[in-house]
Amino acid sequence: MSACNRAEPAGDQWRVGGLYSTEDDKGQFSVVKILVLEPEIVHLRIYKQKFSSRPMTVDPGSLTVGMLGDAEFSIGHLPLSRKRFASWKPTFISQQSVQASELEGYRLWKTANGGVF
Repeated sequence: MSACNRAEPAGDQWRVGGLYSTEDDKGQFSVVKILVLEPEIVHLRIYKQKFSSRPMTVDPGSLTVGMLGDAEFSIGHLPLSRKRFASWKPTFISQQSVQASELEGYRLWKTANGGVF
């Protein structure tokens, strides 16, 4: 599969395990990974690495989730509405597998009947 780097329309083509670049309101780019897709919710991991331009490729081994107090924002699990995620203009980078350890936050969220942003 080629990392064709195209903006994905409506969420019908988003992929579990997909790495996507997203743009923030300051013109910087981040990389997120889709952990789980539900009918109305996209569960994400947001990595702390920032880029000044939209990355065309990324080494998955270089992506990290920071620690509390780090200068760069990251989060291990974020439940977003599909509409909100689409507003981030996600662009597909590459396909990865989702590791069981990456789903810990999702499992806690599910048990707690957590909310959605």
